[in-house]
Amino acid sequence: MTTTKLEFEYDYDFFLIGIFCHFKDYRLAWSLNRNLDFDLEKQGDYVLETKDQQQRFSAYNYHIESQDLYYYLLNNRSENGLLIPEKREVDYFLIVDGLVESSKKGELIKSIRSLNEVLSAAEINPSELNSKQNLLID
Repeated sequence: MTTTKLEFEYDYDFFLIGIFCHFKDYRLAWSLNRNLDFDLEKQGDYVLETKDQQQRFSAYNYHIESQDLYYYLLNNRSENGLLIPEKREVDYFLIVDGLVESSKKGELIKSIRSLNEVLSAAEINPSELNSKQNLLID
């Protein structure tokens, strides 16, 4: 009897911003909501199951139905470790899932950098991350 092995590659076609910020997650979410006209809401923690332990990361999301855009703000730190260990200098990740024009990406990063609570922000290519699978949100 022959066996067939099915392999597939996940599609990491979201826009990812690393945010450097020493404030608590709720303060950053509030600032993004207030200054960028977002409506991020606290959701249940993003749970990452590993063979050794369960990690919980603070998570906020926002959906713009008219543009079919989803925004996810994830804390890179939990009590048990990092969401993306190779980006330990990043405090938060903002995932934008949906079609975003290049000019809008630059404007969004510039707007985030201008917030008083934010030290810096930069685009990150998810395909270059070793632990990119940790950013796949259901």
